[in-house]
Amino acid sequence: MNDQSLNLLHEGIRLQKAGFRSRAARLYAKVPEGDPYRADALNLLGTLRFEEGQPLDAARLIEQAVRLNPRNAAAWGNLGGVAKHLVRPDIAIPCYRRALLLAPDRPDNLGGLSLVERGVGRDQALRRRIILSPVDADGHIEIGNDLSGAGAKAAAIQRFRRVQILYPASPAGAFNQGNALRDIGDTAGAQRCYGRALAIQPGNPNILNNRGLLSFGRGEWTVAEEYFRRSLGRSNDHAPANFNLARTLQKLGRPEEATLPFKRGLLIDPTNTSASCELAGLLDEERWARRALSMNPYAPEPYNRLALLSTRDPTRARVLWWLRKGACMRPDDPDAWYNIGVELGRTGDAASAAKYGWYATRIRDQHALAHLNTALALLAQERFAEGWEEHRRRLDSPDAAPFVRYFAIPEWTDQDIAGKRLLVWGEQGIGDEVQFLTLAPYLLRRGARLTVLTEPRIRPILRRSLPGVEVPDVSNPSGALEDHHGCDLQIALGDLPHRLALFCGGEARPEPWIVPQPERVASLRADLKRRHPGEKLVGITWRSVAPKTGGRRSIPIGLWQEIAAVPGIALISLQYGLKQEDLDAFADEIGQPIDHSHGIEPILDLDGLAALVAAVDLVLCPANNTVHFAGALGKDCWTLLPTKPDWRWGLTREDSLWYPNTRVFRQDTDDAWEPVMQRVAGALRRWAAVGSGGTQA
Repeated sequence: MNDQSLNLLHEGIRLQKAGFRSRAARLYAKVPEGDPYRADALNLLGTLRFEEGQPLDAARLIEQAVRLNPRNAAAWGNLGGVAKHLVRPDIAIPCYRRALLLAPDRPDNLGGLSLVERGVGRDQALRRRIILSPVDADGHIEIGNDLSGAGAKAAAIQRFRRVQILYPASPAGAFNQGNALRDIGDTAGAQRCYGRALAIQPGNPNILNNRGLLSFGRGEWTVAEEYFRRSLGRSNDHAPANFNLARTLQKLGRPEEATLPFKRGLLIDPTNTSASCELAGLLDEERWARRALSMNPYAPEPYNRLALLSTRDPTRARVLWWLRKGACMRPDDPDAWYNIGVELGRTGDAASAAKYGWYATRIRDQHALAHLNTALALLAQERFAEGWEEHRRRLDSPDAAPFVRYFAIPEWTDQDIAGKRLLVWGEQGIGDEVQFLTLAPYLLRRGARLTVLTEPRIRPILRRSLPGVEVPDVSNPSGALEDHHGCDLQIALGDLPHRLALFCGGEARPEPWIVPQPERVASLRADLKRRHPGEKLVGITWRSVAPKTGGRRSIPIGLWQEIAAVPGIALISLQYGLKQEDLDAFADEIGQPIDHSHGIEPILDLDGLAALVAAVDLVLCPANNTVHFAGALGKDCWTLLPTKPDWRWGLTREDSLWYPNTRVFRQDTDDAWEPVMQRVAGALRRWAAVGSGGTQA
């Protein structure tokens, strides 16, 4: 019956290819047991069942085939394919290897093996696959994706270009090259590749989705929305496009519209824990985060989201509980330890914040935010040697990227700076730049010739105060190489403390450096003294609008009543963004107006702020830019700190390492300003009684 059985198999194969699976199955079943072609029939019947969506039946039939004929390479390859579909690499790998031993020249088995192997085994399989079939586009793409995932983007791009040469009518090469270029930040190149891929296949939902991601990454929210909607127009069940559309709608300020695509995406991909957690945040509902937790208890996102939602409770009692539980589930996740460190730092436990930050950076040294949080915790403890070293990593953060400048000259490390031109470039806020520039006089005494790139509002102050320093007018950082203005070396302003070993063995110390306009100071002081004859002038601020910390650094106007009542003083407003309701509150709650007639808006006129601070006898305010200006002017200043101020004030000291004429008044408990203001009022009465030189009152 051999010839008859062979004819049955040939006819069955023809029918199967034509789509007549039932008729083909009946022919395969006619090959009797004991027939030499019985194994082939079972193998073919197994492939047919797999096509019908019955992988378990397929595996059973093909397994019978290889038992009958262990030398059937095709059957071993098919069994490996079914096992791969069932996510059983432990079975698929030996099946593919057996198939390759029997038929080493079949690239399809190498292709299957390369998809289930990992590490060295996968690399070897892919190399053999390309040797057997040098024009195998899928093989080149697999290699390219592996190279891209390993960070070898340039080599990956070369692979994808090869695919485009081999198969110019296929969008795969251009699409994958676009992905690699997007990963390295070459958005223009990525856009060209996606455009090429879309020209070949305009309706491909994956290409449209990734083109939308490119626009999303560039902040082009409207364009991104268009591409995500086009992707969904081609394939409404494209889960990533649904999720990305939801994220884009939030960026566009339409969060109410984002709920539907999130939910639609979760219907398609219910195991997507990240999307479920994002929906929990959008709706402010724990149930979505708990749903994600039930789907994957080992994923870190649900624990982080539940911790974040727990911050709604003023006691924050469950925040650390959730964060620590997430760290136990995923101890290899650096974000888990980083978030614990951030929360402990928020509670004022700087030592633990540093410890958990170190845990995060030991897992992933590239975690820039963990390095920064660790640095701030160490500096708050005045562990300066360790803190300054960690502080150098702040510029690796994505948040710092828009402020980093690049130059074709080396960074100053430990070279002798005497006689060298040093380019110092600012990369932080105004207060930080004013603070770190207190180290400039020391550099000048060491013989450095300084060029400083700083914020436009600081430039006129710097030019007048340090006439030997060059202060060019420059635009914002571009991300490209910039003019180094003839300098020999360059350094970020915030790295000066590290280079000078500040407070940890180095001889450098901060020094006042701002020189105000003398005529303006004299005019302001004369006007103020004319309005307040015989009184000491106390400049104050009371409010901060900083998004994260402003609330903790704002003092209700009503609490200034006891200070305003101190005999012999006059309160002068140094407040930026002064509002009419502030003036009304002083009149109604304090019972007397605050002097604001100098006409200076500090946030717009920093030179005016410097002159105004110099014109008063004492500055009294929460920690803000005004404190930095007072310190850099050498002006007597009393600063009022919340229980958990930032790193520059230390944990317990009543003075300032940065500003010798500054005195510190700290809260004892969170948000309790009244006891602080009572202590300040007592000290102010003693100061007013002995004169304006009394920072030791």
